[in-house]
Amino acid sequence: MGKPLDGIKVIDLSTFVAAPVTGRFLADLGAEVIKIETASGDGWRITGRGYVPDHFTPEDNPVFDIYNSGKKLISVNLKTKEGKEVFRRLMEDADIFLTNVREDALRRMGVSYEDLKEQYPKLIYAQVTGYGPKGPEAATAAFDTTAFWSRTGFIRDLGVIDEETGAYNPVYPPSGVGDTVTAYLLLSQINAALYQRTSTGRGQRVEASLFHTGIFTMGTMQVTCQRPFGRVYPKERYDHASLAGFYRCSDGEYIFIAAGVPQILIKKLGPAIGIPDLADDPRFATVEARAKYKKEVYAVLKERFLTKTSDEWLAIAKQYDFAATKCQSFADIAEDEQAIANDYVEKVLYPNGNVNTIATPPFHMETVQGLTTRPMPKVGTDTRAVLIAHGYTDEEIDAMKDSGAVFEG
Repeated sequence: MGKPLDGIKVIDLSTFVAAPVTGRFLADLGAEVIKIETASGDGWRITGRGYVPDHFTPEDNPVFDIYNSGKKLISVNLKTKEGKEVFRRLMEDADIFLTNVREDALRRMGVSYEDLKEQYPKLIYAQVTGYGPKGPEAATAAFDTTAFWSRTGFIRDLGVIDEETGAYNPVYPPSGVGDTVTAYLLLSQINAALYQRTSTGRGQRVEASLFHTGIFTMGTMQVTCQRPFGRVYPKERYDHASLAGFYRCSDGEYIFIAAGVPQILIKKLGPAIGIPDLADDPRFATVEARAKYKKEVYAVLKERFLTKTSDEWLAIAKQYDFAATKCQSFADIAEDEQAIANDYVEKVLYPNGNVNTIATPPFHMETVQGLTTRPMPKVGTDTRAVLIAHGYTDEEIDAMKDSGAVFEG
């Protein structure tokens, strides 16, 4: 049995993270994904190297590879007549066109949805936008740090207020997270559109914006903070769920406890921290009481958790069967036993001899096994092979190289 998307062809005209992640996932699921870059390449090649400039190089760039593995890389200048013809030939039997290029630029190149929908009626036209296709911000430049994190309230409202000074510090968002969440959404819509096409014979446009995905992702906060509910952020530590949340331990590490059902948690938490009758304490007994006495509730728990190390508390949490984990650093994941046991990370050997630990694609299907990230080649590496497969001769390709219509890495 083959992979779910065997036989599906994708033309990927995208840069940076959100749409490229979607393309990588489509490739992992079996699709042939042909990524079109300019001669200078996807801007993420340079941005990704900038995270660790003393290590990452054009040949060793895992931050680019994780979002583009499995694709064929070609370089075409879509502003030229010959480049436009290459694009049309690639599109003749394409199932999906994937892009995050802004609408004005798509129209200038003649590859907007309106340009293509009649010529390719079976095409799934998949697009990532920043703030959506309509409204005053439709053409505004956007990244996940602006449209997903900042515009939705996360950076401001979920910032941290220092317990000692009362100073407020906004959260600094990790780049690419909102992009990846948006990619999941776009992938689900693409697959739904492919399924619907089996009965209708027609494609459609599907779109996912960083802003809308962020609004829904922050949905609990968005609902509870509006009138008439009126929750207010940012909050001090004791303002958050008084049983759940993060606690500092004697070794300086933090653990995080999830509430689940608070009345169940408190019956387990009391004996676990050495206060068996905690659930009977009137300050802890009800949601209303814990809200009223939130400073006192937090103070009791805070002091208790400072008496043992994080590992000791995690062992106690397992004993009493409530959800808790250490607040790890990003760096810890590479050595996390649970991640390694489930192949959630892999070690990838690069041609220069470096070994990088990289997250594996989060697919777990009988027909999708052994997915791995491979080091991506240079811009235009597959240009000649892909064009020959689409009917071009070596002489025609050489002529287009000379004119600047295509680039071969």
